[in-house]
Amino acid sequence: MDQLNISSGEAAVQAQAQTHIQPRRRKRFWLRVGIGAFLTIYSIVTLIPFYFLFIRAFVPTKSVTELHLWIPAPDEVSMDGKFGNMATFYRFDVDQFKEATGITGYINPSFTLREISQEFNVPEESIKNYLQNYITYNGFYTIFGGGQFLSHLLGTVFVVVTSIALGGLLGLMTGSVLAGFRRRWHLWVYYLYLVQIAISPIMIILPTYLIITSYLRLYDNYLALILLYIKGGALSTMVFTSYVATIPRDLRESVEVDGGNHWHYFRYILLPLSKTPFAVFAAISLPVFWNDLLYGFLFLSPAKFTIIPLINAFNGTFATNLQATYAGLLMATVPLLIVYLIFQRLFVRSALAGAIKG
Repeated sequence: MDQLNISSGEAAVQAQAQTHIQPRRRKRFWLRVGIGAFLTIYSIVTLIPFYFLFIRAFVPTKSVTELHLWIPAPDEVSMDGKFGNMATFYRFDVDQFKEATGITGYINPSFTLREISQEFNVPEESIKNYLQNYITYNGFYTIFGGGQFLSHLLGTVFVVVTSIALGGLLGLMTGSVLAGFRRRWHLWVYYLYLVQIAISPIMIILPTYLIITSYLRLYDNYLALILLYIKGGALSTMVFTSYVATIPRDLRESVEVDGGNHWHYFRYILLPLSKTPFAVFAAISLPVFWNDLLYGFLFLSPAKFTIIPLINAFNGTFATNLQATYAGLLMATVPLLIVYLIFQRLFVRSALAGAIKG
């Protein structure tokens, strides 16, 4: 009887526990569903601008004010359009056009496509078939025409990667010194670096331009942009100084006890431990350097433009090709997305490491 009472009591306790566990499980389930739904909606909203940017890369300039939820049907080639205007706007090669259509001799730019067809006895369908792709994919034909886009892209990658690497290294060097300051007046040295936050680049653009072009003679040189990007700034100073200050001084003292100097401490202690501030600095600086228009436009010639000044050059004085602008912005965004997707674990791990250490 005693064993029967004990077993019945245990069953009652288990049944009571189950009655408490079941509601908790349901709450957790619905909480996970709610969080999953929220993250799904948030991701969709985040991707909407990229979706519309992709659609805009196929929308003609004349229809840019219209809302398109999907790629619109391409316009047909108008035979009443003037050849000179179309060649300038769509940026197609006249010699290639003549070779594809079998035309020999000079083409009057004021001729319409219909007049060209009649003058050189070329079927209208041949002209339409050649020009149709230029109208449908005009944005991509414009940015990739001439094979120069890749060189501009590689130049931008070189400038950005070099600037982030050197800027992070110099920021770490600066932080290793400033973090060791202990006296009150030493803080004023740190504050001098932070003053740059309040100074807009536009306010000092004239003396900057004169120094770069007249004194350093670095016009049309990628080194000019690199120097402007890696100069002592508030971001790198704050990031690296605050991080180095959290490293125990015992590590430096142990290096000195073993006969090392400041270089050994920097090389074997600070550098291996600085993945977190480097990732933070790179994550913030990458889009700033990549999307810079001002410095690239001022200190580089059109032949060496970085990505954003190159895209801006598609807007001419007499014609604005917004389809090419959107296509260029789309292609300029793709490398950034690839970088963040590849290094997302590093960025997240660095952020979490900084949070845990704090």
